[in-house]
Amino acid sequence: MTISTVLVVIAVLVIDPGVAMESPYLAIGFGGILFLTLLAGTVPWHRLPAVLYWSIPLLDFVAIAPFWTAARYVLDGMVLLTAFPVFWLAWSGLYPMLALSLGFLGTAAVSWWPYVTGTTPFSDALMESSLTRPVMVPFMMLSLGAAASILTRSMDKQRVELRASLETSKSQNRMLQTVVETSDVGILVVDGQGHDLLMNQAQRRTHFIGLPPGRDDGAEHELLLFEADGLTPIPADERPVTQALQGREYRGRIVAIGTDGSQQHLSVSASPMFDEDDRFDGTVVVFQNVTDLMDAIQTRERFVAEVSHEFRTPLTSIIGYLDLAMEEDLDPTLRQFLTTSQRNAERLLTLVTSLLDAAADSSTVSLQEVDLSRLTRYSVESAEVRARNSGLTLTSDLPDHLLAQADPVKMGQVVDNLLSNAIKYTPDGGSITLSLRCLPGMDEKGDWAELAVEDTGFGMTDQERAKLFTNFYRTEHVRKAAIPGTGLGLAITQSFVRAHGGEILVASEQGAGSTFTVRIPIAGPAS
Repeated sequence: MTISTVLVVIAVLVIDPGVAMESPYLAIGFGGILFLTLLAGTVPWHRLPAVLYWSIPLLDFVAIAPFWTAARYVLDGMVLLTAFPVFWLAWSGLYPMLALSLGFLGTAAVSWWPYVTGTTPFSDALMESSLTRPVMVPFMMLSLGAAASILTRSMDKQRVELRASLETSKSQNRMLQTVVETSDVGILVVDGQGHDLLMNQAQRRTHFIGLPPGRDDGAEHELLLFEADGLTPIPADERPVTQALQGREYRGRIVAIGTDGSQQHLSVSASPMFDEDDRFDGTVVVFQNVTDLMDAIQTRERFVAEVSHEFRTPLTSIIGYLDLAMEEDLDPTLRQFLTTSQRNAERLLTLVTSLLDAAADSSTVSLQEVDLSRLTRYSVESAEVRARNSGLTLTSDLPDHLLAQADPVKMGQVVDNLLSNAIKYTPDGGSITLSLRCLPGMDEKGDWAELAVEDTGFGMTDQERAKLFTNFYRTEHVRKAAIPGTGLGLAITQSFVRAHGGEILVASEQGAGSTFTVRIPIAGPAS
């Protein structure tokens, strides 16, 4: 408003200086506008009632009336100055209908001012008598005010929605920041140029562990990083963050960071980020401290090695004394008992010897030609006494011979685990049936061997059956009955069967028993 009136005054002085000298209205109007400008900039309107905000545009109409009266013969369109207070009223957002009405009345008053008062700088009888000439001006300004009011309400609505969205975003950002900072997992976010965007407290602690001795800080490429053995340095181009910045995605890479007593083991995972054009835009790298888990694994391996060593000596002695006893002239029944004891002692010695290897990698099998019928028969004979003592009937249906390429130790454990579970989870008076048969030409692998163990035990629900091969899982009924066990037997059994290229199936109904079926290819797993 002020800028426009200054330009008008300059134009009038240049075009027709006499107007300013002959009529006081130009100076009165211009002075009023300058005074209102001063008020607009100095009065603390935010401390006053909102409706007082209208006093400036309403007084603008008063100042514009004499100003345009003096300048209208020099420049056309002076009445358009009323658009400023009209917009001001509409944009205020206060009482929209009243604001439009006041804008209309103010424009009408300014438009008719020179005609009603008869104050014109030049004689123009025609214009003085034509009171209908400015009738369209107020209506045009009313239309402009209505448009401005609608636009203002729309902008206000958008502003409210944007403010609400911004508050929600801020709240979510605070929540995310709290989660990230309180997480025990190290989180590093890097942009496409390799600049760190985010590093949480857990990762900062890990970062300091990897700094060379005597350093207070350093870049990622300076950290002391080693392979899982804690000794082999990782080359610069194979470091987790370096590979992540190349857009690689990986999960669970084990590295060691730091040296001496402060060294920690980390499981590192990375996931790249892409922009809307599917271009690489950075990466998120997650560092999970698995030092305790690695220590537990090493402790377990030492324990297994020590136990296998301690078991081997007495078992060797037992087998030796059994050999001596078998050389004597024995009763046939006693000889049979001693033969079974000797066979199981030898099997136990074989198990103890291979215990460490089995714990380290259950997917490795040592294949040889095995008579599955004989192996299964031995397991049945070993389980008969326990079944009889539990009040169970154990029957078997075995062929005379069934040769297969298999690992005798691991397949023996499979049969033993299934029989042991059947005896353990079948109540007194129940029955257990074991069968072995050949399934000729099942698929491209050729013939298969099928071992089935059926019991009349507790059975399982569908939900329990789905979790059956999970480590440490035990059904609710078994837990309530306080039946001893760790929940590892079936998980180990499944891993042995899969290592042979086979499968293990379960059919069960709660209260009606279960049937475990093992199938392995007779020719051994595909290489």
